[in-house]
Amino acid sequence: METEIPVRDIMARPVITVDSEVDVVKAANKMFSANVGSLIVIHNDRPTGIITERDLVGKIVARAADPRGVKVRDVMSSPLITVLPDVSLSDAAIKMLKSGVKRLPVISSEGKLLGIITDTDLVSGSASIGMGEILSHLIEMHRDSVHFEEQREMIRGICERCGQISDSLEAVNGELLCWSCRDGNR
Repeated sequence: METEIPVRDIMARPVITVDSEVDVVKAANKMFSANVGSLIVIHNDRPTGIITERDLVGKIVARAADPRGVKVRDVMSSPLITVLPDVSLSDAAIKMLKSGVKRLPVISSEGKLLGIITDTDLVSGSASIGMGEILSHLIEMHRDSVHFEEQREMIRGICERCGQISDSLEAVNGELLCWSCRDGNR
């Protein structure tokens, strides 16, 4: 049986934060200088959201928005999905999986920001207790986020079965085959 480690034992402290009224350029610079992928958003001294690199790319860059005119509050993810400091790593991994997040702020029962735990922290913590259940949860969490599309057609190339040049190669069971080899004629 694996020993349960509480989140407080491996959470990162201090947490890098940003005020909700700051523009996203300043937030991005803060992320970059602190070498972190997210900032916890603070409003009236309380954690209210999170802004991630993904938020910046999807909500600013992809839309070609002027980042100087966008406030953190406009692109942050809210409400925060959090954990208490005594929650086990396994339960934190399950919460990440069910919520589809990779970062969990650790909040006291009074609402004070204590730390943050990431999926990477969970991997590190799970190594000390024998990998087991936590890694299986993390693998499950990331399984659906990795997509490899098999190439279906190719304009021109060499068939991997017969070696002939073809104008219509197609992927079949991991091999690029010409029409003749796909039909089993060679």
